[in-house]
Amino acid sequence: MQKIKILIVEDHKVTQKLLDQSLRNDIFEKRIAENGESALEHYHEWKPDVILLDILLPVISGYAILKEIRTKDKDTSTAIIIVSSLMTKEDVMDCAKLGIEGYIVKPINIKEMNRKVLEYLSKSSSEKATEATKLFKLLE
Repeated sequence: MQKIKILIVEDHKVTQKLLDQSLRNDIFEKRIAENGESALEHYHEWKPDVILLDILLPVISGYAILKEIRTKDKDTSTAIIIVSSLMTKEDVMDCAKLGIEGYIVKPINIKEMNRKVLEYLSKSSSEKATEATKLFKLLE
């Protein structure tokens, strides 16, 4: 199975580490971006399958990244999952209008991360998600 390329966009070191360690190395190939500018660089150069995107980021906000990927780049195939402490209905709806696959509220449940990411990925790339989900279930 080809690994799922996942870009973790998070400026908080502890949360970066939690996300990195909770996502299985045998399923995911991971990269980490600490700010919005490096996130866009990684996105354009590496073309991840999934982006775990915080909203409150230095340099460029996660919301601006989401908007650029969905409207300027017209990319609807990359699964974008917001991982944020912002949880008002407006926050979620603003992101949903731009086409996210999921919204995970911090603090994150690391035991659920693999399953949640694969579930949300299935909305944009069911073939990759199905293959990875089968492997994940075998490894559990």
